[in-house]
Amino acid sequence: MALRLEIVNPPAIADIVMRCASDDFELRDREGHAGRGFTNLKRILGRPADFALVVDQLARTVPTGHAVAACDEGAWALVGAMALRLGVPAVLVRRVPKTYFVSYGDDPAIGDGRLAGERLPHGTPVHLVDDLVFSGQTLRSARGALGLVGLDGRTASAILWTYRADAATEELAAAGMTKITCLTHQNLMPG
Repeated sequence: MALRLEIVNPPAIADIVMRCASDDFELRDREGHAGRGFTNLKRILGRPADFALVVDQLARTVPTGHAVAACDEGAWALVGAMALRLGVPAVLVRRVPKTYFVSYGDDPAIGDGRLAGERLPHGTPVHLVDDLVFSGQTLRSARGALGLVGLDGRTASAILWTYRADAATEELAAAGMTKITCLTHQNLMPG
C-alpha cells in the first residue's frame, strides 16, 4: 500500500519552527554529512504559547478512536499534552530498552523494555507522533516496538518533515505506514 504524506502548513507553524533553528555553527548530521546549524524543536517547551499551538495542531491530525504514542523521548512531552487534550491513552517509546524495574503495563517481559505506559488491548489503533522526520528510522522503529505488543501504528504525525525524509517514503510504506501528516516541510520554511 502506498504511503500518503500530507503537509498541512497551518499559519504560524513555520515561524515557530524557525525560532527553533540555529545556523551559527557547523555540525554533522546522523549520517556524518556536514551542515550549518540545526533545528532543536525541544525549544518549543520553553515557549508556552508556541507549545500550545503545536499541540493543538498535532492533535487535529489524530484519527478518531486512536491512542497516541511518542516515537522516542523527544516527543514524550508532545504526546502527554496531546493525550490530555484529546482524552486518549498514551504510550511512550524509548530509543533504548529499559533493563531495570518494570516496563509496559507493569510487565518487564513485554515490549523489550522500550515501551512505557498502561497496557492497551491487542489491536488498539495507535497514532505515532514525532517532533521531526529526518530519515523515517524513528517512525519505523517505534512502529515495530508497538507491533511487538499487538498495537496497530499505521498513521503518524510530526511537526517537521525534512527534505532528507523525502527519500524514506518507500521504506515507511514497506514498514506498514499508511499516512503521515506533518505540520510543515523544511522546503516551505522562510529564508
